[in-house]
Amino acid sequence: MEQWIREGFSNYYVVEKKQEITYEKEILLRHPIKSLLPCEFRMEDEKEYYYYETGRYERWWERKNQMEPQIFFYDIFVALEEIEGYLLNLDHLILQKELMFLDEDEKPVLCYFPEYEKNILEQMRELLEEIMEHISYENKEKVKFYFEFHSFLVKKKPAIDQVIEYLKPEQKQQMEEKVPEEQEIEEVEMEQFPEDRKGKSMIGAAGAVLFAALFVYSLIGIFRYGFYYLYVLGAMVSMAGFFGCLYFFWRIRKESGKIEELSLDTKTELLTEEEKTVYLLEEPVGYLISKKNPKEKICIHDSGFVIGSSLEGTDYCLSAIGVSRRHMKIQMENNKVMVEDLKSTNGTRINGKIIAKEELNQGDVVKIGLEEYEFHCEEET
Repeated sequence: MEQWIREGFSNYYVVEKKQEITYEKEILLRHPIKSLLPCEFRMEDEKEYYYYETGRYERWWERKNQMEPQIFFYDIFVALEEIEGYLLNLDHLILQKELMFLDEDEKPVLCYFPEYEKNILEQMRELLEEIMEHISYENKEKVKFYFEFHSFLVKKKPAIDQVIEYLKPEQKQQMEEKVPEEQEIEEVEMEQFPEDRKGKSMIGAAGAVLFAALFVYSLIGIFRYGFYYLYVLGAMVSMAGFFGCLYFFWRIRKESGKIEELSLDTKTELLTEEEKTVYLLEEPVGYLISKKNPKEKICIHDSGFVIGSSLEGTDYCLSAIGVSRRHMKIQMENNKVMVEDLKSTNGTRINGKIIAKEELNQGDVVKIGLEEYEFHCEEET
């Protein structure tokens, strides 16, 4: 039997106690773990009851759309690690929306009921599925997090510490901070390097002009006063300096030429890759046209065309809700266009039917995650 009771300014979740417990009862009475609901035990009509105090906390379900899900679930698994440290069975926790609360610091507070038992990760997956049914789809980042986190729990079946590592908020922040920093350094180097070369070239040219003037002065002196040793020495030194500056100037120009040549080679290589891509797409297998936005077209070429949410290992990156990293592949087999699901989390559907591998025909509707596309052959596009 369970019920909700209001006493004065506080609310209680009340459940009848049917089993004898010792250690867990002591932990609940002492309440050393802030992430658990405070509990007291009362006798009524010769029956003992758990009284979980809930009035001091805010219901999480009512705040879920305003909270950052990654941080909230990270806090939950940190709490699970602490609870496990007290030798409590995590499967006795109840992960249901009615019994999940927030304290004044917006940290999760959970209900530990010793007579309830269900695998904690299974409860977490079911909770995520319930959230995905009710969450607002306006915030695509949050929706994407729920789908990816659910997929991680299903596929990896991780331990608590692995989930904590996966959810760590600092990792994403560090990556975001690292990229601009690297870009800034690269930009500074690219700005400073040409200026450095230009400065050295000017020094070399100025030195050559100076030594040339000194050489001319020394020659005039020799013609006027004969081979006086100071004029001869000046001519020799100025000639050496002049050719030295010319060599220095030539080296700088040569290095500059190599950099420009490398830049041109890189551009040529990139253009070549683009030309190859264009060549591959000259005779496409067909097109996937978005049902939501007909202007969005995916041009498919016959080379094992992979669609997924990852930038790596795919031919088309579809960053949308419910799309796996490598979701599906389209290719020609015996003059037939075949679509194959790559063991995606949410599956691939053709005309509403979930498939493993199926032939694509004109007008078929392909569903990838929550996105729907209509297949058209080349001659009809």
